[in-house]
Amino acid sequence: MLWLVVAGTLAAAMDASNPGDLTSALAREASGDSAGALEAVQDVMRVWPAEALPRLEAARLLLKLGGDLDQAETHLDVAAAVAPDNPRVHYLRGLLWEERGHPLKAARSLELAVFYRSSYEDARFRLAGLWASLGDWLKAELHYRFLARSRPEWVQVRLQLIRAIEEQGRAADAEKELLRLKDEQPTNPLVIRRLVDLYERTGRAKLAARLRASLEPPAPPKRMRPLRPSRR
Repeated sequence: MLWLVVAGTLAAAMDASNPGDLTSALAREASGDSAGALEAVQDVMRVWPAEALPRLEAARLLLKLGGDLDQAETHLDVAAAVAPDNPRVHYLRGLLWEERGHPLKAARSLELAVFYRSSYEDARFRLAGLWASLGDWLKAELHYRFLARSRPEWVQVRLQLIRAIEEQGRAADAEKELLRLKDEQPTNPLVIRRLVDLYERTGRAKLAARLRASLEPPAPPKRMRPLRPSRR
């Protein structure tokens, strides 16, 4: 009989969690009801208080909605105790530290996120931006370069990489990266303008002028006046 009691208890717990199922909670968020999604996630969390996933989703939604940061931190502490090597724990901790105005602590948390998942692009992009804002251009270059290699089509990331290189005083290396990017995207105005700026800063005015001219639209063709009818 004991197994029937145990089975009944488990079934009751699972039934209790159905109204707050995470899938339906996230569906509410996708429909635009983030506040309702948070309430639904908290329902799940009350049933499974030691599970990492509901805690992570609750923390994420609190950060998204500008909610109680102390409450978000509590959720992340519980999730970290259950799953310390989960990269999302450290990513969300990074966002939390950013919200609190501690960019260095945020960067250290995001470093753990990309340590546990090297392909975590959102975390790496934020991390690169944080190191750049802190003036650590070498670390910013490291993470922008990783993203540029994995996602060469992300022009903005490659331009940020070039800036990180140039901020270290390596104008020649920055120019090589820019020329490589221009070869791949010869008509991209962002790339051309950046190259124009580099040429101007390094005293190559003629090259800069020639490139700037390529950004100007072609002159409209001259309209010929209609010929007068012949009197013959």
